[in-house]
Amino acid sequence: MRKSSHQHTASSRYHPFIIVVLMVLVTGCAFFIPLLPHIASASQQFTYQVGQLAEEDIFAPRDFVYIDDEQTEALRLAAERAILPIASLNLRQTSLSYSRMDIFSKLLLSDTDQRESNLYSFLGRENLIDRRNLLQRLFLLNEEELTYYIATVNETASMVLSRGLMDNKSYERILGDGYDSFRLETGVHPQGDGRNSLDELLTKENLDDLLFAYLRGYIRQQSSFQPQLIIDTLVLLLENNLIYDEAKTVTLRAQARAKVEEVQIVIPKNTKLVSKDTPLTVNQVKMLETMNAYSFLYTPTQLLARAIFTIMVTLVGCRTFLLFAQGHFRSNLYLILALSALLVSILLIGLIGWLLPATVLDSHLPVLLAPMFILQITDKKRLAFLTSLMISSYVALLPTSSMMTFFFSIATGSLVLWTFQSAQRRLDTLSNWAYGAITTSFAALVANMLVGLDSHLYLPLVFGMIINVTVSMILVDVTVPIFERLLNIPTSYRLLEISREDNPLLERMAQVAQGSFTHSRHVAELAYVAAKTVGANPLLARVGAMFHDIGKSDHPEYYIENQSEENKHDDIKPSLSVAIIKSHVKLGVEKGREAGLPQEVLDIIGQHHGNDVIQFFYSEAIKEAQARSGEVNIEDYSYNNEIPQTKEAAVVMLADVVEAATRTMKRPTHSKYQKQIRKLIMGKVDRGQLKDSGLSLTDLDRIEEVFLQQIIGRDHHRIEYPQEEE
Repeated sequence: MRKSSHQHTASSRYHPFIIVVLMVLVTGCAFFIPLLPHIASASQQFTYQVGQLAEEDIFAPRDFVYIDDEQTEALRLAAERAILPIASLNLRQTSLSYSRMDIFSKLLLSDTDQRESNLYSFLGRENLIDRRNLLQRLFLLNEEELTYYIATVNETASMVLSRGLMDNKSYERILGDGYDSFRLETGVHPQGDGRNSLDELLTKENLDDLLFAYLRGYIRQQSSFQPQLIIDTLVLLLENNLIYDEAKTVTLRAQARAKVEEVQIVIPKNTKLVSKDTPLTVNQVKMLETMNAYSFLYTPTQLLARAIFTIMVTLVGCRTFLLFAQGHFRSNLYLILALSALLVSILLIGLIGWLLPATVLDSHLPVLLAPMFILQITDKKRLAFLTSLMISSYVALLPTSSMMTFFFSIATGSLVLWTFQSAQRRLDTLSNWAYGAITTSFAALVANMLVGLDSHLYLPLVFGMIINVTVSMILVDVTVPIFERLLNIPTSYRLLEISREDNPLLERMAQVAQGSFTHSRHVAELAYVAAKTVGANPLLARVGAMFHDIGKSDHPEYYIENQSEENKHDDIKPSLSVAIIKSHVKLGVEKGREAGLPQEVLDIIGQHHGNDVIQFFYSEAIKEAQARSGEVNIEDYSYNNEIPQTKEAAVVMLADVVEAATRTMKRPTHSKYQKQIRKLIMGKVDRGQLKDSGLSLTDLDRIEEVFLQQIIGRDHHRIEYPQEEE
């Protein structure tokens, strides 16, 4: 895309220097402002011992957070103690015990002569030692007693194994840790089945005490029943199947301990910590140590990393900003305004951090001001979003920032830019405020909930976000009119102001060139809808179209739309006619400049004919030249202006020629309109008028479609459609 000739003005020569200065200021402020609280408190260091008399009254020089180690440790120990010892039933040990009981019962009931040797062999294979001489005592039982014993011992073994049998060492360890209960964990209920008292926990050492009362009921059924035989059998054959999972218990206790947050006590600025001539307590010494530690929290490596980060954010942000604004003659100016807005935002952030250092919330940070300002000034959401990304990166360095502050800033900035629409009515401003306040408050809540914000801070967070949006909008609404006037920037409000029909230029054209004025209004309607279709600035296109023919006000009688019957060009040569026709472009630019129209509107006026040939007079000149055997230079019958450099200028060019050509068609039909519009658009393409405009072939197809719809709507009362008889 060619650069316009007006880009190199006297003031623009200083833009690179101003940009460099602002980049240095923004980077410096973004680096140093988060460090100021630490630098200020680093000048005061207090070193006292417990019991030492204070030499002076000591006040907190800034807000800081004191961590109560004793209370924190007490809460963490309580959280650990709340985790009971975890035990679980071991399937392998349980199965082994049942298998032993089954084999032992069968061998004991066998009536072979080898019963005794088989039983001793079984004990040997299982590495079991009959220390209580159980077998010899069992051999003394008669058949009835033995049968009753077998039934009783299996029933009791099943009960013991289902409750669980723990080794005495694990039992003593749990008891030694000060617990009187444990939690039995099963595969069905991973979280456990509730508390189990240690008093009812079975071990081989306490079976005598815990089972004797249980077995006493069997004596009523058989008076010769010996409970001790049952207990000795279980001690001999059963394996400990209730396993104390110490590793899991320790892990759960560590997790419970880790979940307990440090008890933080906020010490506000100017709080009196120590009184003069009084001995210091343990807590006071810890508070002073904490305050000293708050003096400066960053190592040289961290400072270097922060410096590199801020420099990279500024350099990459500015470079990307210029890439996004590439081809726009105000790109440097827009970058200057963006850097200025960032600088003001950073200074305001520092001020808020100084006024509210202990209670500052994310919603208090003025991260919306710069993006909203750039959106209003440039009407380019990409530039505004990039500004939001830069300010979000800077606020991430603040000492009060959490890991979610960056995402909070990006989310709220993006939502504001997404919901804000170009305000053309007072109600639009109110709608923008309402949508912005609601969406950003929601985003702020979600972002801070993710980091566990206390519920009592929800309301202050939302209230702060509403104030943030409100104050930002007020500041933007106050400053934008100043800059748009000083720099003649075509903001939406500025364009609406200059496009009113009581504008002196439009008012005079309506009086002296009514045909041109009516034509301009229709061109403006076409340009507006076409610009919306291709993603251009519709308001700029409409305003440019309203003013594109203001140069015709000086000699309106030479333009066909202002003529009744007499045609002034019939009495003059084609070369003179061409000079008059061509002059309206230059006159229009001069009139617009004198009236203070924005440069973007002047560009549309100057480019709406490009360097295209004035076909009618060129054809007349060729006829005259052929009659006298002469030649015609096509450049003499062409406009000598710059071809459209923007989508808006190209849209106005196409709307101008389409509106004029279709208005003079005889007996128009839908198909005739469609062919004529396509012919006019492709003619501009073939003659190279749109090559620098940024319009694609797809854009041209869309423009053709909306032009056709608009023209049919304009002339619906006299169009003949294909199905009608001509």
